[in-house]
Amino acid sequence: MGNLAVTYQNIADILSFETSNSELEQLLSHSSFNWDAIVSEGSRHLVLPALYCRLQSKELLHILPNDLNEYLEEITELNRERNSAILDQINIITEWFNKHNIEHAFLKGAALLALDCYDDIAERMIGDIDILVATDQLDLAFDLLKTKAYSPTEQTLGFDFFEHKHLPRLKTEHHICAVELHKTLFVTYKDSYLATSNILKKKQYKNKISIPSRAHLLRHNILNYQINDKGSWFNSISFRSAYDTLILLRGKHFNPSDYNNKIYRKYFNVSGLFFNDIKVLTKSKESFLTSFYLFKLTHISFYKFWNTLLKIIDSSLLLFGRTLFFLKNKDYRKAIINDKERIYNRIKSFLSNS
Repeated sequence: MGNLAVTYQNIADILSFETSNSELEQLLSHSSFNWDAIVSEGSRHLVLPALYCRLQSKELLHILPNDLNEYLEEITELNRERNSAILDQINIITEWFNKHNIEHAFLKGAALLALDCYDDIAERMIGDIDILVATDQLDLAFDLLKTKAYSPTEQTLGFDFFEHKHLPRLKTEHHICAVELHKTLFVTYKDSYLATSNILKKKQYKNKISIPSRAHLLRHNILNYQINDKGSWFNSISFRSAYDTLILLRGKHFNPSDYNNKIYRKYFNVSGLFFNDIKVLTKSKESFLTSFYLFKLTHISFYKFWNTLLKIIDSSLLLFGRTLFFLKNKDYRKAIINDKERIYNRIKSFLSNS
């Protein structure tokens, strides 16, 4: 795997809007440049199309090995076609929801795609379409989509006993994406600024599509990775999230005091290690956590060990909480006993992968 710190810096240099094109060309043209590492990590971080589009905009595609150029061009075109279909699906859902006066706003990748903030719609890789819906209209929106040939996926027993951000995921054979209807952005994390009512009250429209304000999009992008994807726990970077941050910050005023808490600082400190676009805005000095992160990236065996340890701790804390609930709640105990085979298989699978 080599030195991940070097690979990460190379990815950041390609994605950045601050990198000197001449310096980048000199770097990428070197005979020892590790394109395999770029492809491997770029794929893992879901930014391969973004990397290709940024190299294209910098007029540096000629540096790519021919086979790699063809490969990246192909997957970028496929993602462009997919995102075009997703935009069509977003417009259809918008028509349905507006017809029934359902208060909503598209989130995350769907919102950024609708906002038309990328130079090329192929840049962003999107999984599901996430939609925030007014709490008192969630069931209406859910039932409406079911009448439009969307079907809820089967849920585990935990869905009946624990709080979730969204209703069961809805799949359809008639459109490219599944849909998740959100009642909130987080389960345990509290942020009044990102309360559902506040986001919907201050939403904006782009081509009649409802999306959160740019400030809400930026905060949600950061916290979705830090909290929901556990970026803060693992003290790590997501290049897809970091690139979305660059896109949302581009040409806009940034006030660091608006993001002055530990969760935001950790995000900017780690991202600022690789992106001058972010580093010049945060004005933060290197901390123990950022130094430790760089140490992990340059010591791959320790990096794997440490992340595995954090996964075990995280899963153990979850298991401990569920065990206490098992002891306290009769209905949950009964459900677990009836579902014991699936629980056993999940534990067995986790242990074999750790």
